[in-house]
Amino acid sequence: MAFFYIINVTLFCVPNLISIDNLLIEAKGKRLLNLPSFTSTLGEVHAVLGESGSGKSLLLKCLIGLLPDNLTAKGNINIEFQQPNLNVKDHWSRKNWEQIRGKHIGMVFQEPLSALNPQMTCGAQLSEAWAIHAETKDKKSVSEIRERLSDVGLGVDIERILKSYPHQLSGGQRQRVVIAMATLHKPRIILADEPTTALDFFSRKRVLTDLVNVIRKFNSTLIWVTHELDVVADFADTITVLRKGELIQSGSVKEVLTKAPHEYVTQLLNAIPKKKQVEANNDVPSLSIEHLGKVYPNHTRALHEFNSNLAPGETLAVIGTSGSGKSTLAKILVALETPSEGKITLNGKPLSQIPPTGIQMVFQDPFSSLNKRHTAINAMLEVRKVCFPKEADAERIKWVEQGLDEVALDRELWQKRPTEMSGGQRQRLCIAKALASNPKILILDEAVAALDPLVQEQVLKLLKKIQKERQLIFVFITHDLAVASHVADKMIFLERGQIKEIPEEWLQHMPV
Repeated sequence: MAFFYIINVTLFCVPNLISIDNLLIEAKGKRLLNLPSFTSTLGEVHAVLGESGSGKSLLLKCLIGLLPDNLTAKGNINIEFQQPNLNVKDHWSRKNWEQIRGKHIGMVFQEPLSALNPQMTCGAQLSEAWAIHAETKDKKSVSEIRERLSDVGLGVDIERILKSYPHQLSGGQRQRVVIAMATLHKPRIILADEPTTALDFFSRKRVLTDLVNVIRKFNSTLIWVTHELDVVADFADTITVLRKGELIQSGSVKEVLTKAPHEYVTQLLNAIPKKKQVEANNDVPSLSIEHLGKVYPNHTRALHEFNSNLAPGETLAVIGTSGSGKSTLAKILVALETPSEGKITLNGKPLSQIPPTGIQMVFQDPFSSLNKRHTAINAMLEVRKVCFPKEADAERIKWVEQGLDEVALDRELWQKRPTEMSGGQRQRLCIAKALASNPKILILDEAVAALDPLVQEQVLKLLKKIQKERQLIFVFITHDLAVASHVADKMIFLERGQIKEIPEEWLQHMPV
């Protein structure tokens, strides 16, 4: 690997904290990322935009020394630190990286459930993250951990968060814990890979505000990989746009988004969802949910008196903040949770608790819901074999190939495993798997949250087409009001497990 990290240890401030020259990353001769130049200055928020597979996450992995061994890389990465105790000269060894990661470079990964240890409480993980880089007999851990959790909006629930395991938290709460962990030591560089994908609109803005405040206060830099164009202009100073591994445009927010946007950037802006025109549907309800409730063993009420009726071809969008009960509803519908009260009927019959139930789900975290040993082809074949054991091999292969084509998964990825795919590519595979069993109802739990605007638009159009052809019922679980208003015939707003009126401050952000 002809790839060099140049670490300059200095005692004075430098204009560029990160400088990259002629970075080239390849896999078996195929170019994955070609970045002639990239710089980020002290105190800067640098957003990196691009579609899935554009090389955004590869850039972050280079900056934190986590580039997979099967990739070859060339070029120079120059990082300046104002830390006299670091004595790194020509190369960064594994030991050097261990001293740097977490203390001087923090990382917020895209999928919090995969980033957190399922066997440790969040409090134990935060304490461990502090202790790794803490001085001997350090007594600041408790106060620092609590301060960071408060910084990311978990101040009200600190005691519960510290005692909870990752699976006991909502997706948004888990992501906030990961953000708190990444900023625990107030690192000079913070790398964030889609850090607010799991958060609702207002939590997203609060978390980003907290991140940016940390950057400004400690004169650090934030490299922020995102596809959320609606918030980029509010927080970023500089934008770099990548597409299929190539640099498209780089410059100030004004130049990239308004003054002289590249044609590709214009396409991204035009892909932002528009409000759906709802048509009256007088069909007899196929899915009926009556007085549904859920109370967990720790006496936490996640759902209370939930009611809804849906006819074939209709879409219900369930929106709300993190922890409002959205995912609990989804798990009950697919029989992964048992309701404490109420009933659900499908075509007039009680919903089966034993698969196949006629309902499939696309989960919020695609990486955790995929078998890491299976290629895309094998993952799809497994579903077809289980659901249609008498299907001929040739017919099965044909259907699988059509299914992968439908979700726009590149053919070159069909023999790849989830670890070799981007977050958006993994999510598309999850959608294809859910459709492979020909369900009557599809539960989509933040199903497009991990996708960039163009791919999101494509997937939403695909889902709409499939829904119309098969008369599917969709239950769309989301925190994104723009997506909800784009897809929904009906909308329900949840707050602490109860159906409420959509708040006025949410309606102000409703797309037209």
